[in-house]
Amino acid sequence: MKDKHQEIQDFLKKLPDDFDILEVGIDMKVQKEYLDYSHSFNHGDLTEEGTLHLSRLLFDTNVPLDRKKKALALLAHLGTILAYRQIEKYYKNSDKKLIQWTALALQECKMFLQSTLTEESTGFISSGLGGLENRLRYYFMFLPLTEIPFTDKQKDIISDEFKLVCKDLNSVLESIDLSGRFIGLTILMPMDVAVGTVAETGIEKCNELGDFVFEYYYATNQDIPDENEIEKIIKKVRYE
Repeated sequence: MKDKHQEIQDFLKKLPDDFDILEVGIDMKVQKEYLDYSHSFNHGDLTEEGTLHLSRLLFDTNVPLDRKKKALALLAHLGTILAYRQIEKYYKNSDKKLIQWTALALQECKMFLQSTLTEESTGFISSGLGGLENRLRYYFMFLPLTEIPFTDKQKDIISDEFKLVCKDLNSVLESIDLSGRFIGLTILMPMDVAVGTVAETGIEKCNELGDFVFEYYYATNQDIPDENEIEKIIKKVRYE
């Protein structure tokens, strides 16, 4: 029979790497709420039956969301294989309003599992735009040098040059918004690449072919701005 540590070690080998990036985009308000809430009460230990009872609460349609939130936080802090599996099972069929909360609970439970095997604390990274594997997702907005919109040729140059820059920096250019008044790029970037490196290298490469991209830009990993926000961002980047 395997000892507890060996069982956890074997289990973790089948899961993603130590330092995880949540693929689900997590709203900053949800992150704060989860962290504040999950540290607001004593967790304690639970028997296997107690763990399964919490799991049953998650799938009970008559249980209010607030009670499910507490159940998820309790399961996360147990840091056991059984608790992880229960959260994982619920994550696949969770209430839509709790999908982000459940994602945080799942990663926190894994973090506690890992901490039983090492003196070093492990953690996870979450952001509004999420990520994929070992990369975080960022949204960039680039403006033309003047207030005259980008031409079709300039759009093609920006697209081509940023694809090359991303390839060189182990990043992935996911999408391009070629509106003309600005260029919006969604890029997956590894943790060891600075945001400014991708943006500024791309701008430099484009301007070598015509000097038409404004030197200042907008970058975020929290959300993709809507029309009203875009107008404010353009004014801020260009004039402030």
